[in-house]
Amino acid sequence: MKKNTGRCGGSKNGHCPPMMGVDKAKTHDTFCNVDELQYIDPRNFERTVALTDANISARVEADIKLPTYANDIKHIRKNVHLTQCQVIPIENPSLEVANQTNILDVYVEGYVHKNIQYSEGPEGYVKDYSVNVPFKCYERITLPDLNTVLIANSQKSNQIQEIRVTDDKGMGADRCEFGSITFENLNEPVECKLLRARVSQRDFTENFNTWGQFNKITEKMAIDFVLRLTQVQRRAEAGPTEEETFFEE
Repeated sequence: MKKNTGRCGGSKNGHCPPMMGVDKAKTHDTFCNVDELQYIDPRNFERTVALTDANISARVEADIKLPTYANDIKHIRKNVHLTQCQVIPIENPSLEVANQTNILDVYVEGYVHKNIQYSEGPEGYVKDYSVNVPFKCYERITLPDLNTVLIANSQKSNQIQEIRVTDDKGMGADRCEFGSITFENLNEPVECKLLRARVSQRDFTENFNTWGQFNKITEKMAIDFVLRLTQVQRRAEAGPTEEETFFEE
């Protein structure tokens, strides 16, 4: 029985699982050689570049149902946790530098964890209830001057740059001989890090019983947080993004 390593119903640790095993072709001969090395200024170095600190705001309205009826809310402790932060570079045709862009689409999902302490009456124990309030937001941002993201496309299909050979009679293509040109450019991902968060909220109690107790809270929240976006790049000290040499059509 094959092991399910997929993220859909399988592993949820965020790591991409390996592909299924495949057959191995028989290699006849292999030759390698080193072409002329690309020149890199020795004053340049590869490092993690802070592209920007993005200020993002999310507005959320949520209904919270308490496990029992409450007489009074004593204390609410909150903290913000992100479950997803993905950044997709978007090509900018107006940018004069090739294979670079300053436009990013940011996809953020997370939740506000709340620990609510409340009393059921004028006397007795204080009860404790925890709940997560999910939120999501998708924003497009433009990086400030001097900061750009390297982006290069790949071509892995043999149907785009297919090579065909004339048959022996010169009457068409030889079905027994063909070729193609494909290439892959591997891009460094843009990473996110949550630096700080602030939650402003207004609570409205609802669903009262005959004793004036309630078990429903409607919350309206403003979630403001700052994300630091970074990418590993080759740069000169205090200089702009260095150009890279990519495969092209």
